[in-house]
Amino acid sequence: MRKYENLDGLLNSCETAKIYFASLPDYVQGAVLKNSSKIRTEDELHRIAESTMHEFN
Repeated sequence: MRKYENLDGLLNSCETAKIYFASLPDYVQGAVLKNSSKIRTEDELHRIAESTMHEFN
């Protein structure tokens, strides 16, 4: 799996990551953005988003 500099690099280069991020609720997007420097792969994006959703359920 390709690693990117950060979330911005991932979203600008990977269409599936961009679509997934856009499909997330606002509160999850906010949590993901707070961790943007730690997100370098699509798997990390999914892991942080799913973790956030479980915290609120």
